[in-house]
Amino acid sequence: MIGLMHLALTTAWLTTAGATPTWIDVTDFGAVPDNGEDDTLAVMEAIAHAHEVEYPVVRFPKGRYHFAEGANAEDPRRPFIFREIDGLVVEGEGAELIFSGLVAPFHFSHCSDVTVRGLTIDWDRPPFSAGEIVAIDGLTFDVRVFDDYPVEGGEPVQAFQDFDPETRLPRRLGVDSYYNVDRTELVAPQTLRIYTNHPTQVETGYWAVLRHQVYAYNAFYFGRCEDVRLEDITIYTVPGMGVVADTCHNVTLERFNVLIRPDSDRLMSATADGSHFSGCTGLIRIDNCEFEGMGDDAVNIKTGLYLTVREQIDDQTVIGRHNLDIPTVPDVGDILEFSPTDTLLMYGQGEVEEAELLDDGNTRVRFTEPLPAELEVGHVLGNASRVARAHISNTHVRRNRARGFLIQIRDALIEDCTFTDITTAGVFVMTEVVHFYESIAPRDIVVRNNIFENCNFGNPPAEGVIMVYAYLHGFEFPPKPGVIKNITLENNTIRGGNSAGIFVSCTDGIVIRDNVIEDVCHAPHRDIPRGAIYIMSTRNAEITGNTVKLDRQGPECDAPLLQGAGNEEDTFVIEDNVGF
Repeated sequence: MIGLMHLALTTAWLTTAGATPTWIDVTDFGAVPDNGEDDTLAVMEAIAHAHEVEYPVVRFPKGRYHFAEGANAEDPRRPFIFREIDGLVVEGEGAELIFSGLVAPFHFSHCSDVTVRGLTIDWDRPPFSAGEIVAIDGLTFDVRVFDDYPVEGGEPVQAFQDFDPETRLPRRLGVDSYYNVDRTELVAPQTLRIYTNHPTQVETGYWAVLRHQVYAYNAFYFGRCEDVRLEDITIYTVPGMGVVADTCHNVTLERFNVLIRPDSDRLMSATADGSHFSGCTGLIRIDNCEFEGMGDDAVNIKTGLYLTVREQIDDQTVIGRHNLDIPTVPDVGDILEFSPTDTLLMYGQGEVEEAELLDDGNTRVRFTEPLPAELEVGHVLGNASRVARAHISNTHVRRNRARGFLIQIRDALIEDCTFTDITTAGVFVMTEVVHFYESIAPRDIVVRNNIFENCNFGNPPAEGVIMVYAYLHGFEFPPKPGVIKNITLENNTIRGGNSAGIFVSCTDGIVIRDNVIEDVCHAPHRDIPRGAIYIMSTRNAEITGNTVKLDRQGPECDAPLLQGAGNEEDTFVIEDNVGF
């Protein structure tokens, strides 16, 4: 029924747009559902035909299709590549695509008016294993891997964490370790010995999830595409992220779900983010989606990456580089903001006249006007032109490691969402120059009518369930207000959390109104956030109508509201709260 509805919708939409669809059925090119054989080459042939016609509709009739790593000899790990197609539809009709190995299935580059819908994606053998920790000896521990995850020894482990077998959730304040495994060895049937480089606090009796691959192999990648729609998609696992949109314009996710497969005993879905947006413009709309059991954030929306100034060539030209050596090149005409890393307070802007990636990995940027006199080596450049708006609604996040939503843009609305059993904060409104150097300082963000249950209970820890802040070097907070501006946190319900319910720093203009906070401050990982609401380095705060009763908080809660250093208290309005 859903497939027929999609067919009708596709035909009606294209007809309304004045276009005649060209239907391309993958079975006409040799793909055979439900026979267990590799369909990669057949689908590649169908995609090649899609590049030759106008308004192509690549159709997967309902059924199960199989795809293996290496079947595409020219690009063994990227089988399905679409380039420079306008008016493209990939119509799944409920088809299930099963992959094996390290494969990044769908790659779209410079396409416009793209719709993908009606697909389920999974791997025949997930890119992770799970089992019980049965022995520990110094820098090694043994995991009796469950039979659903056959192992032979020698499997790479890029990250691991421990789980509570009773709750099937990451262990409260448990182990979260990345790039710490030197090798693995099979020491008994289905028993892996994990050789670590550094000690960890794993304990026998708990379960371990071993991620063999974390990043790089994303289910959907869109690069410099416009008007992208993903609808009625389910991803059960992927050795990377569910969807990545890089420098795209207008992206919509509707009923886009990343889930633990319901007929399995899996503890994880995607090994990294459910969705990741970088340097996009226009509107990012996420509606009626579900994100469950990821190895990283459900939604990460950022303007891009900071360039750190390495050298000033002349009064208009700098050499910059991202701190993790990720290539970062602005477009001609982009506006870059200049900020020192000891405050992150922007002091100037410049329009890009030329930009290029050099052979040594640095980026040379020339501006149309002379550089600000305040500019110094070590300051960072954030791209203020690649800033999408976002509207996230009726979306549910549960049981994942790391964060719910990470918001690093300007002009966003998050409403009517739920966040349940998340190891760290539900919503981060932030920027940072401590590790990833993701930009830009957010402004004009509204978080309202959301429910947060049992968030921030594990690792990596956060200072609150809703976070509005910036990190400087050493995870320090900026000493002055004004990095982040115009934030509204309204009518949210927060129940549970190791640190504060709401944590705010370095903000100019924040409204905290009509929120209910209960059962927080069970085990703060820093000394400072021991209030249900904690605010520091902030001006122009309105804190009204909240219900925060001290006797309904965790044992480490000192007060419903605490103010730290750097506040301009004469600009605060605090009234009509219950429990203060």
